[in-house]
This record gives sequence, structure tokens and C-alpha cells, in this order.
Amino acid sequence: MTKAKAHKSIVFNIFGAFLADVRSRYSSLNMNKLFAWLLILSGMQLSAQGGINSPFSRFGIGDLNSESPMHVRQMGGLGASYIDLFQLNFDNPATLSHLQSAAFDIGLDMKRSSISDKDNSSTQWSGNLGYLALGFPLRNPYNAIFSQEDYKFNWGMGFAIMPNSSVSYDISRSDETTGGQEFVRNFTGTGGSYKAIWGNAIKYGDFSLGANIGWLFGKLNYERNINFTSELSAFNNRFSNSYTMRGFYSKFGFMYVGVLNKKEVHDKTVRAAPKSVSVGLTYKPSLSFNTKAQVADLNVANVLSFGELSDTLNFATDQLGSGALPAELAFGVNYNHGIKYSVGFDVRTTYWSKYRNDANPEVLDNTTRIGFGGQFRPNPTSLNSIFARSSYRLGFYIEEDPRTLNNEKIKSYGMTLGLGLPLAWQQKLSNLNIGVDIGNRSIGDLLNENFAKITFGFTFNERNWFQKRYLN
Repeated sequence: MTKAKAHKSIVFNIFGAFLADVRSRYSSLNMNKLFAWLLILSGMQLSAQGGINSPFSRFGIGDLNSESPMHVRQMGGLGASYIDLFQLNFDNPATLSHLQSAAFDIGLDMKRSSISDKDNSSTQWSGNLGYLALGFPLRNPYNAIFSQEDYKFNWGMGFAIMPNSSVSYDISRSDETTGGQEFVRNFTGTGGSYKAIWGNAIKYGDFSLGANIGWLFGKLNYERNINFTSELSAFNNRFSNSYTMRGFYSKFGFMYVGVLNKKEVHDKTVRAAPKSVSVGLTYKPSLSFNTKAQVADLNVANVLSFGELSDTLNFATDQLGSGALPAELAFGVNYNHGIKYSVGFDVRTTYWSKYRNDANPEVLDNTTRIGFGGQFRPNPTSLNSIFARSSYRLGFYIEEDPRTLNNEKIKSYGMTLGLGLPLAWQQKLSNLNIGVDIGNRSIGDLLNENFAKITFGFTFNERNWFQKRYLN
């Protein structure tokens, strides 16, 4: 096992052991099956590659992963302002204080992409584990009902581990020298970075504040090869560069939720659904990280009488460096008509011009992402039809990419669709979220990608965590 894999295993096992300890101390129900699966998943090795061939991941630290859960991505990515009382949203840590039940969440995605340039095209499938998360209210709302208390504040906590970025590409191109010798250029990249997150949030009245802190880690590998096809004695070039990255992660969130029809809600004769507006703001400070790089540049030749001969041009290990990932600011507004429907927008800016990486220096540009979306439930209280209680989601987004090629900026746009199915299991509420993200990513007419991404999210709720027992 490599050092990187061993490090990931340690992080996962610590995460699983902590959850097992919390369960033994505070949970009053038999959750053996849930935690058996949780501990199994805790030992999994996350793969940021997923078999995909993405030329875009050559730049920066690779293709970036969204922090939003699947049900939020299915609404165009309203992570800054969307609140769900029974499902997690780590994109804004302040939402943890609104949880009314413990929630264990798993996200998966599959992607079909078609990449083309002026001369070539390819189609492929890929898949990945999107995240593994657990959140719970530290002040169980049912305790307030049984004790007839009115809590002045709520406190929520959560844990998550997810890919942060992925590098995965394999590109070849045939060429020839001025003397007519044919050769093939090959560019490959693998690896990625990951985040382990611990979140806390406090809610007082209409306001809530939250913070995520954690650990960013990963390893990225790059290779550039030149192979001569016609001359066996010619030296082929092998240039490889890999580095590990480590750093502390933090993100802060603010939420305001205002009920627009308070008088009607408090009037028991009217029984009106609350109409509310949630306003969210998140700030992710610049993240400093350390790197340790290895470089190996070789000339290699296959000689029939001697076998393979190599000449080392450059070889260095444990080259220490540093870097910084950019700060990010996001703002969103969401309107909720009870639990029947909601609609909102999200705007976020990331200051990639401040990106710095000694192990892989690059100049990147600031980016902006805009998302719109919402959901609708035909009849949230229906006892006869699961589809009447289900959530139907729709969203749109436009986003820029920090990476450029030939002074052309990568741009993306897409449409999202989703279905949230409420499921009951042993008298416990669960949610299955299935969605589709259809879009395009391109750099002018240089490189074009059409993609269709299928997203799966499953949330299992347990309402009895931290619940006191009362004797009759």
C-alpha cells in the first residue's frame, strides 16, 4: 500500500471510529445495520479518477468537485441558501443548525461524456463516490416537545469526506520530425485531492452561523512521453512529475430565515403554510497547503543487443514547496412556500488569480458561477401516492472555469432535473434522490465536451439521537 493510500485509510478509519463512539454514547435505538454499512464505507478508498479521460483536468489541480449534496445539485446548485430539515447541505455549514433529525447521506454519480476537437472525438462512461456524510442536531427537537420547553438556540454538527478535485486524462498525438521520423506524444495524469470535514452550526432566532474545518490531502501525477515509432535505437523521452499536497480547510456560513406571514401561521383557525425567505452567505478563506514533489526526466532507448538503455536527465525527490487555493464568496436567496415548493438563485465567485503552487506553477483566472432552480411537491401530505409526496426538481447554471488555453476561457452551462422519493423503512424517514445534469463544457472551437451526468443520493434519517427518555 502506498503512503497516500495508507493516509486515506487512517482518515476513514478514524472517522468511522468516532461515529461508532457517538452512537454508543448517545443513540437509544438499535442502529447496528446502519453503522455496519457506515463502517464498511468508512474503509473504502475514494477514487477521484473513475476511469474518465478529461483533458481539462490537466490544468490547475484538476476538475473540481462540488460541495453540494445531490438533491441540491439537482436544482442548479443552490448551496448557499437552500435549507432542508432532514437532508444535509455542507455547502453552507450554517444549515446544520436547522436539522430536525440525524441524517446519514451517500452521494454517487455516473457520467457519459463526448469530447471532440477539430479532428478527433471520443465517448466514455465514468463514475465516482461523490461524498459520505453524517449530520445531527445536538439538541433533539422532540426533547423540547416532551419537556414543554422552548429552546432559544439550536446546535448542529456533522462530518463529511469527499473528493475535492480529480486529475484523469490520457492523450496521444502522432507527429514527425523535420527529418521525417515519426513519433507519438503522450500525456497522462492521475490522482486527485480530498477533503475530510467537521462542521458545527448554531441557530438563534432567525439567524444561524456555521463553520466547516478539516483537512485537505491528495496526490497528483503527471507524465509526458515522446516515443519514436520508426527508429529502435532512438531515445524516447520520459518526463514525470508527481506531488502530494496537505493543508487545513475552512469555510464559514451565515443564514437568515424570515417568515413572511407570521400572523397567519400563528392563527390556529387559518392553518396557513409558512411562506419564508432564506438568505445565505458563505465565505471560504484562501487555503494554504504544503507540497512534496518528485521529478524524473529520462531518455530511454530500446537497443536490440543490449535491451533498454536509459540516461537520467533530471531526478529529484522530496522537493518541498507550498501553495494556496483561492478564497470563495457565495450568496443565495431561496423562497419557500411551506413544503410544497421552493425557488431560488445562487451566485459565487472564486478568486483563482490568487492561486499559487510551487510544485505545478500556473496562471489562472477568477471565476463566477450562477445557478437557478427549485422544486415542487404536488401533495406533500398525501397518504395514497408516493409520487404525490415526491419532490420534482429543475435547475439551470452557467459557470466559468479558472483554466485557459490559447487565451480562451473554459465555459460551462447545463440543465438539471431531479426526483426526490420519500421512503419509509422501519418507521424511519429516508430519501432517494435521482437526477440528471445535461450540459456542455468548451474552449471556443478548440475543445468541446457534451455530457450527461446521472446523480444518486440517499439520505437515511434517525430522529432519536440525543433524545431523553421520560417515564410515565
